[in-house]
Amino acid sequence: MCRIFGVIDVTLMSTYTANDCRLPGPTKRTSSAAMAAGKAVWMAQARSTAGSMMVAASCGVAVGWASSAVVKLQDRTGPFQLTDDQASWVVSLNDVGILLGSLLSGLCFSVLGRRATLLLCPLLLLGWAALTFAATAPAFLYVARLLSGAGMAVHFVYGNVYLAEVSVRSSRGLLSLLTSLFAMAGTLLQFCVGPYVSYRTQAWLGALPAAAALVLLLLFTVESPYYLAMRDRPDEMLAALARLRGCSVESDALRDEAHEIERTVERQRSAGSLLAALCSPASRRAASVGVVVQATAPLFGESVLMAYAQKIFIISGSPLGDAQSAIVLYVAQASACLACTALVDRWGRRTLLSVSCLGNCIGMAVLSAYLGASPDRQGPLQWIPLASLLLFVVSCSLGANPVPGLLLAELLPQRAKPLMAPLSMMLFSVTAFAVSKSFLALGEAAGMFAPFAVFAAWNALAVAFTRLFVPETKNKSLAEVYGMLSGREEAPKQN
Repeated sequence: MCRIFGVIDVTLMSTYTANDCRLPGPTKRTSSAAMAAGKAVWMAQARSTAGSMMVAASCGVAVGWASSAVVKLQDRTGPFQLTDDQASWVVSLNDVGILLGSLLSGLCFSVLGRRATLLLCPLLLLGWAALTFAATAPAFLYVARLLSGAGMAVHFVYGNVYLAEVSVRSSRGLLSLLTSLFAMAGTLLQFCVGPYVSYRTQAWLGALPAAAALVLLLLFTVESPYYLAMRDRPDEMLAALARLRGCSVESDALRDEAHEIERTVERQRSAGSLLAALCSPASRRAASVGVVVQATAPLFGESVLMAYAQKIFIISGSPLGDAQSAIVLYVAQASACLACTALVDRWGRRTLLSVSCLGNCIGMAVLSAYLGASPDRQGPLQWIPLASLLLFVVSCSLGANPVPGLLLAELLPQRAKPLMAPLSMMLFSVTAFAVSKSFLALGEAAGMFAPFAVFAAWNALAVAFTRLFVPETKNKSLAEVYGMLSGREEAPKQN
């Protein structure tokens, strides 16, 4: 990680100095003042995005809750008992909540701003934790899962959008992946602690990071300069940008970046109405790539695997216990996500996504073949389910998990984001609901190999789609990405 931050510092110091954010010449690029300036920029961004990181952790706790909580509620160690059908509703209604949250946050995004929209997430997740704790019947959990899904939608739709708008291009990919890492840390907390504590204690695990996120968002999060530019508030935009870059509003480099933001916003305004902007070649290409990748992400299979991890190991068998196997999976996934922070701006988004989907395909295909063959589950073969799922979660963490949201945030023009970002998440929620609700039913009707075969086939298609249609956005500013999608490459700018 120190090496990663060092690379960022070297990149940032080519633009910012400790005094006024601009270096006098290339011979100064290795000076201690320049290095200090790079760290100041990084720390300023880290401070403003800390609340978003903690929101991600809270969402991760909510994602991991179902794996052990549903088992408790089905084996009579919870306050009431769930049938298989009720359990499938508890899992899948979270995805319906994502649909509702996408609509709610879409109304707030352009009117109230990015910061106020992000504040909705911890509030909704605190409501989920409280209802889950107080639940005495399945209906309580149905409502609670709607709230948790709505809170996740706010983060999934706009967390990466906010990060893309406040970060410098050299750290945008890293910040997005750190957010994914915090989400995985939250889920890992549930996987490691959830099986060994009571149902009600587990419910409160989600309240702690949500409360911390609310405090951090209120204290440190800075409004997006792009939003302020779109609302014609140039002084506030310059002040926000200065806080995000850790330097004076009088610096030349800061004003250059502010002018670039204003030019980008003005260029997109000149496209005319929102309908005209959505019909532009840039928006059509962004929508066809970003929205398709984001909306079909549940078909990669990760969300179902995390929700039913313990149940999958009960069905497939494992040389370890079902709870211990689930923990091993998530430790591997979090470790892979940490490794991915060093690769996202080196390999690029397209390469990571295609390699990730190829690994997903192999892991799901092997597990499907194992379950379809029904071998003797003793001896060396009993390791196949754990090994194939380990391959899946590691490869998924390298791209299929973090890259779709990052691509959507980078590709969509500013005027298209208020409509297309929530639309992609609504499509995501419909796909996720269908996958979650049908997973057990398809397994019972056709055999448990069938849903994993579907996941393998979809990941194979995703490899082809990524190589053919997904553009590379690494090391490009949002203005340069817009120019690339419009068919005109812009000269690189340091920002």
